[in-house]
Amino acid sequence: MKLMTETEYALYKGDKFIDLGTIDYLPKKYHNKKETLKYLTYPSTHKRGRKTLLYKIKGD
Repeated sequence: MKLMTETEYALYKGDKFIDLGTIDYLPKKYHNKKETLKYLTYPSTHKRGRKTLLYKIKGD
């Protein structure tokens, strides 16, 4: 049986890695809204060529 764990995300600005954390941790540290960071995970946002992006880290 798999245990439920929180999903982690990697925050990048361009090609530079900024931080790794949960969707609850990152907004508190970087003073953004949770919704703003969720927006940065969408494929449509990635296609727009934004500098700051958030990637979901896939676990087991």
